[in-house]
Amino acid sequence: MLAEEESLGMNESYAGEPYTVYTAGGIFTQHDLSTNVYLKKAVWQLSKGKFALVLPQSKELRDVNRPDLAAYIRNMDLFQAAKADLMIARFDGQELDAGTLIEFMLAKQLGKPAVILRSDSRQMENQDMDSPYNLMVKSWPRTVEVHFNALMGYIGMFGQARSMIAHNDSIEESIAAELDTVEQGVHEIAHRLIEGLEAVLKLPSPYPEEYRELVYHASRFGIGAKYQDMMNEKELADIIQRLRAHGTL
Repeated sequence: MLAEEESLGMNESYAGEPYTVYTAGGIFTQHDLSTNVYLKKAVWQLSKGKFALVLPQSKELRDVNRPDLAAYIRNMDLFQAAKADLMIARFDGQELDAGTLIEFMLAKQLGKPAVILRSDSRQMENQDMDSPYNLMVKSWPRTVEVHFNALMGYIGMFGQARSMIAHNDSIEESIAAELDTVEQGVHEIAHRLIEGLEAVLKLPSPYPEEYRELVYHASRFGIGAKYQDMMNEKELADIIQRLRAHGTL
């Protein structure tokens, strides 16, 4: 365990209980699945264990043959989103993922701190109302936006890496430069996410104190499909107690 912690940079770890961060975004391609894991590791490492990303792709499904599987997966994702201290919503793509939007709106209904991440270079430089994504997901309270033009970042970082091997341009050296560039990009995004998470933690709930628990209780019944059984009263009491202790209610 010590060797593993040292490899993750945990020899000077965060002293408190980690903040859990539900990560809403694509899980449908190998690119999505791999990037999510690399980003989780980088955020954990660079935050010294302060922020632990929760990946819906890694949740355990014990019964994939159940007749209500679709509703169960949906409910589990929403439950994990409600349970977490914060949310990261990955708003990449020319059209935003519908499931990510639903999870983001649940977080906003609950008044949960959220960080929007966009690394997609498309529409990044435009100045119209729908850039870089639809205006309806902008301007929500207790939300911080993190934008990183991944393509331009890659070009710059790869150019620097290539300059180090200008006189030894083998396939192996080129691959090494590409891998180094990818790692730098992930770490750059992780640094910016950590800054965003730290910033959003300082933002107050949009709700008056008397409503902050009430919106969580109300959400049990507004989602349907037996969600209230998963988010039962005991689970909800534990969640509220932990969020209140973390200052994220």
